[in-house]
Amino acid sequence: MSAPSLPNFSRALDLSRGNMDSAEMAESHGLLCGLLCCGLADTAGDYLEQLRAIQLVPDASDGMAQTLAELWDTTRRQMEDEELGFALWLPDDDELLEERTISLAQWCSGFLAGLGSGCSLEDLTEEASEALEDLVEISRAEIAPDEGPLSASEEDEKAYAEIVEYVRIIALTLREEFRGPGGNDSIH
Repeated sequence: MSAPSLPNFSRALDLSRGNMDSAEMAESHGLLCGLLCCGLADTAGDYLEQLRAIQLVPDASDGMAQTLAELWDTTRRQMEDEELGFALWLPDDDELLEERTISLAQWCSGFLAGLGSGCSLEDLTEEASEALEDLVEISRAEIAPDEGPLSASEEDEKAYAEIVEYVRIIALTLREEFRGPGGNDSIH
């Protein structure tokens, strides 16, 4: 069984009616993933309340609230997928690399905020601590204002894809770190 697909990012951006930009939408998903790693956001309503509390989505339209509820459900199911079908909710590949890079940085910021909301970060393994440090560095990514839009080279696109995959693996690794072994899991 494969994991369900996340809601269409571009359509959700349209539904936000200008109340959220791409980076904020990515941040909202990162927050959700961090909350789920900590065992928080048990319902879509919990997630929407968290978004309201930090004023990321203070007043979602019905369509946007429905999309965010779908995002909650899909993400929860993806994170539980044994085939690792988890994906980051980021702008489509046809968007400018700069926009995608800023959105990825915001995704990482949201994820770290979600973890900070309820996970104990003190007793992590060395690997998990290093992964968190990497996420902090990625969350600081920015585009110099004087650079403006640049055409992305194939190498830039490949590097971006590798960083996205690395962040995806970190999120899954940290989920396991905080979740611990389940009733059906064996410890080796």
